[in-house]
Amino acid sequence: MLGRRMDARLLRLLTHDRNRKSQDDLDREARAPTFDLEAASSYLERVRTLLFGGDFPVDPGLSYLDVGCGMGRLSLGLARAGVRDVTAVDLVAHNIRMARGLAEGLPPGRVPTFVHADIHAWDPGRKFDVIVVLGAMEHIREPARFLRWLAGTLAPGGLACVSIEPFHSPFGDHMRAFFRVPVPWSGLLFSEEAMLEVRRERFRPSDPARRYAEIQGGMNQLRYGVYRRSLREAGLRFRARHVNPQLRRGWRRRPLALASDVLTAIPMVRDYFVVCEYGVLEAASDGVSVPAPAAGDGTASGRRIAEGGLA
Repeated sequence: MLGRRMDARLLRLLTHDRNRKSQDDLDREARAPTFDLEAASSYLERVRTLLFGGDFPVDPGLSYLDVGCGMGRLSLGLARAGVRDVTAVDLVAHNIRMARGLAEGLPPGRVPTFVHADIHAWDPGRKFDVIVVLGAMEHIREPARFLRWLAGTLAPGGLACVSIEPFHSPFGDHMRAFFRVPVPWSGLLFSEEAMLEVRRERFRPSDPARRYAEIQGGMNQLRYGVYRRSLREAGLRFRARHVNPQLRRGWRRRPLALASDVLTAIPMVRDYFVVCEYGVLEAASDGVSVPAPAAGDGTASGRRIAEGGLA
């Protein structure tokens, strides 16, 4: 906005260091899981009903792939709901160890397969009825390539449940944790160099990143309009989409929800107002889609696993 030096000075006035943590601090916090199996079930219900508006399929007869699973909260919730075919992959080895430990409390035959791998290079060797990508899309190095891989990894009639928090949205830079008060569009208002300089000082001194792409976990600065175009080029279309669903909770937020509906319907403008989107995607050429029964519905709609490897 005003150049690196002036931006950094202004940012120091707007930020605090109360959440400043070194890698040692983060490692100590990560030694114990922050949830249990009961909380995993509650999280699944929140994903199904609030975030995806009931369009997230929970069906014991389907196969699931959880991309960027973290400590496996969603996958464990699916297993507790009766799903027997769940594969979950994450880049962080510690996350996978914790997920496997939590899974020891599940009944035999309902334990997800947890895989430690980099999704950019991993080949599952099969296809899935439902692929879930929550909180990971904005961290994928090559989003367009990933979406093509996702389309090729869906079984015929399969669904992909994908969330995105675009970089150009009010808080898409993921930097809220060290601002004194929320500063929307801070990633656009302030230079990248200044933002990450102050981040190193006030928030993550052990992370030497000088570019958003270098932050631990990465950040691809994906615009919403580019994401939509990449979906089309990958041969995917929306079966359902829920934009800014958190604004639907409570009558006090109703004016914000109405404003969101207007602003996110305008091309170009919506790049800056889609705070988060939870989309259910299907192949554009598919004539048949996986139904979305209610959570706990024991009726299987049939597994649609294609023979062979990736398309």
